[in-house]
Amino acid sequence: MPQFELQGQRIDYSVRISKRAKRVLVKLQQETGLEVVYPTRRRQPAPEEVLQGNADWILRAMKRLSDASAAQPQRSYRSGEVYHFRGQPYSLRLSSTRNGDRARVKLARASLALHCHAEATLDERRQAVVAWYRQQAKTYMPQRTRELADQHGFRYGALRIKHQKTRWGSCSAKGNLNFNLRLMMAPDAAIDYVIIHELCHLRELNHSQAFWGIVAAICPEYRHWRAWLQENGHRLKL
Repeated sequence: MPQFELQGQRIDYSVRISKRAKRVLVKLQQETGLEVVYPTRRRQPAPEEVLQGNADWILRAMKRLSDASAAQPQRSYRSGEVYHFRGQPYSLRLSSTRNGDRARVKLARASLALHCHAEATLDERRQAVVAWYRQQAKTYMPQRTRELADQHGFRYGALRIKHQKTRWGSCSAKGNLNFNLRLMMAPDAAIDYVIIHELCHLRELNHSQAFWGIVAAICPEYRHWRAWLQENGHRLKL
């Protein structure tokens, strides 16, 4: 995926052709990231020029996304707080261990059991919960991605798990895939949609009509899960 440099930061972007667009547009959304949208039969000016000309707007839009995420209630990592795992809610339950023991999380029938010593800091509790989700993602995502890729004839490179505030996944020009560990909080069908979305970028590295046609052929309900993530994604917070 091409990148645009803004104030020393490298930002991924994609290019899309839209029949509904009347002029060249720049869009920034949580799911699709930064996009340059061209009307049909128009490819000028170059994407980098468009992005540079909209640098101030991009910075403001990035700040709005960041502020919206920060405005959500902060996690306390204490008993009773609800966390979702593959779409199901679990209540966090703290249990005491000996001082010096490393905090760890286990999935129980109706709860996430956080084993930690009585003086464990908020950061220690947070790290234990994030580490658990990361391990679940490292176990589940490669297996499920391979199943879907084999089923639909995709071949990809490396697969990495990241903890990102906004993007659920990405696909590089080299065919490498990245997925957000917070996906493990979403329902399985939403996870499948994101995996399929990124796999389809192996054939169309953009968000063109052709790209969405490939997505729709594999995941007919993609609009539902795309809307679900847009509406509920901010609640999938660690």
